[in-house]
Amino acid sequence: MPDLNGMMLFAAVVRAKGFSQAAREIGMPKSTISRKVAQLEEQLGVRLLQRDTRNLSLTQVGALFFQHCTSISDEIEAAKATIENTHNDVSGSLRVAIPVSFSQELIANLCSSFMRLYPNIELDVQFTDREVGLVGEGYDIAIKYGPLQSSDLVARLLLERQPILVASPGYLKANGTPATPQELMEHSGILLGTSRSAPIWPLGKGARKTMVSFKRKVRVNSAVMVKQLVLDDFGIAMLSNSVCKNELASGSLVPLLQEWPIEPIKVYGVYSSRRQLAANISVFLDFFTKRFNSHESLQSLMM
Repeated sequence: MPDLNGMMLFAAVVRAKGFSQAAREIGMPKSTISRKVAQLEEQLGVRLLQRDTRNLSLTQVGALFFQHCTSISDEIEAAKATIENTHNDVSGSLRVAIPVSFSQELIANLCSSFMRLYPNIELDVQFTDREVGLVGEGYDIAIKYGPLQSSDLVARLLLERQPILVASPGYLKANGTPATPQELMEHSGILLGTSRSAPIWPLGKGARKTMVSFKRKVRVNSAVMVKQLVLDDFGIAMLSNSVCKNELASGSLVPLLQEWPIEPIKVYGVYSSRRQLAANISVFLDFFTKRFNSHESLQSLMM
């Protein structure tokens, strides 16, 4: 039987995207974690991670094994929650609004794990890009992109993503590579947004920030579709680095104007101050933050 501690340490390395960060997060020497993972691989008779001096990636069997480790971790947390919630059970309904641009497959996996961990919460998830009324429409939480307007709502920062401009080598060969923000005005752009989104990209930070318009080729509210259209040579797009990490590594997408770093995209969990921080809201926001990053870690490490 595989060593449970080794399995949890292996999962921690995947989530942290490396041994050094895992060691900092756990408070355990890096050498100890590395030895435990190596012992686990020897016990299983397979290689779970590919290592070199600069990179760490999951093997195919390692990716599958990580999913099982995550399930076991869920069961352990569920067992702990059963005991901890004997006198204070987390229950009730929870209605959540999530932007359409989020991966629905990823959200489905997160919600499945959440419901296993908190079986007494009745979950209602709606994908929408319209401005929902938290109180008037009965929503408990809205996941929103920042910056947010000031209001009587409480906003908790859940995650940040770094956006970059990307294009395919085929598009750049046919249309040239923009050397300045102004040259983007002559290029076709794939706009990730809703019907209210204008064909404008905010480049730079602080005093060096500039708003650049472009010729919109198409507008969609799916990051997956935007990435595919860029790969198919239809134009330039602004995507988060986590969405196109593998394509950048392989060279099928090329970063543009890197000397104009863009302000990070911030994602918030928003709830009404009237409800304060109910237990079911708190556990959902905690779970969302932890597991969303964990699932993205798995995607970014897969070979």
